[in-house]
Amino acid sequence: MAGERRRRLEALLASGQASVERARARSLVVDTVVGVVRRERPVAVGILAASLAFRLFALVIPLAYVLVAGFGFAGARASARPGGRDELGELVVDSIAAATRTSERGHWLALAFGGLTTLIAAAGVVEVLRWVQVLAWRVTPSRGRRRPWVVLGLVGGVLVLVASNVLADQVRAGARGLASEVAVVTATAAAQVVVLALLWLALSCALRPVAVPWTALVPGACLFAAGFQGFTLAVTVYFVPRAARASALYGSLGVALTLLVSLFLFARLAVGAEELNAALWERRHPGGRPGRRVT
Repeated sequence: MAGERRRRLEALLASGQASVERARARSLVVDTVVGVVRRERPVAVGILAASLAFRLFALVIPLAYVLVAGFGFAGARASARPGGRDELGELVVDSIAAATRTSERGHWLALAFGGLTTLIAAAGVVEVLRWVQVLAWRVTPSRGRRRPWVVLGLVGGVLVLVASNVLADQVRAGARGLASEVAVVTATAAAQVVVLALLWLALSCALRPVAVPWTALVPGACLFAAGFQGFTLAVTVYFVPRAARASALYGSLGVALTLLVSLFLFARLAVGAEELNAALWERRHPGGRPGRRVT
């Protein structure tokens, strides 16, 4: 009985693999997806994504602390979205605001220590992203000099992303009527995709370890930006209600756990975007190896 089940399972797997190979021959999209998945197998993408998620978590918390305790960002969010708590970021901000009832002196301490911690955490994120690039392009890591401007650029990019989200929320809140709301949501989502694609493209260009043109990094930037919008929708529909329930039961610990899970999915998307760039470059240059970038 066990041998018969095993033979059936092997036959089913063989049939599925044959179907995938036929689909690869007919569709360029399927062939690219399968190529990216096969490229990822030798690489510990789960470990990379988990490491990146942890570093992002270490960046988000002090940055949110600076914005909330240092600049009073929680009050601005409350006025922008009265009565609304439909974003994971709002739950994080609320949790930090509840824990940081600081004096005027505390604001300056938040700016000083929170700012320093943010820069240290951003440097960790940049280092993990550099390793993501190295492993995606299958090159030997080099001892390149540290570039502080990349760290500052990462922090600035995160702030630009936060500002664009706040602006998009305000524009959507001012829409009246179903047609107007649909048009506004579509326009703001498209604008956010463009902004995020440009930010990710700039970061990828700064960290790429190989001498490939910047146009080779555009597909990954588009995938990352479009996937991030889907990720945001999943967070709004699934993770935020869970975070709200977890916050009611476990306090800030529940919000932190939900944030870590969502950041892991975000990091997995970032790794997949870089693998896509490398896979498409190898398709256009069969048998070739990208040259080392001079830093």
